[in-house]
Amino acid sequence: MNAVNEHILAEQTIHAWCIDLSKSIKQQDIEKHMQLVSQRVQVYGMPTKDTINYRQWKSRRKNEFANDTLLAINFREMRLISSTPKRLRFNTQETMLGNNGKMVLLDKNITLEFEDDHSWRVIEEKVNSWRVKKLDLANF
Repeated sequence: MNAVNEHILAEQTIHAWCIDLSKSIKQQDIEKHMQLVSQRVQVYGMPTKDTINYRQWKSRRKNEFANDTLLAINFREMRLISSTPKRLRFNTQETMLGNNGKMVLLDKNITLEFEDDHSWRVIEEKVNSWRVKKLDLANF
């Protein structure tokens, strides 16, 4: 496979993963959602300065689904940074929308890894920056 085809395949893999993650949030399907997350995941750059691991990620999502606080996560401006046969690293602008109208806009670097079961999962996220906006959902 040539470099152009490999680049296109990497971008398609990234887009598919982002779409699947967004769908799992919209459907509030914790099993489907966690299938997209590596057991070894680490998230860096959180406002608290703490890192988040798999157990904490799952706990947070379960809580958000149980309390219906997270409406959607969307990705835009996905830009491939690097790729190998086992890892894809990209930058994206992620928007998290809460049911209270709170929007968290994140600039992130995300690394996906092709794991032994032939699934692409997020292995690392680094939050570069974030900002919060508030929408008046009553006017939508």
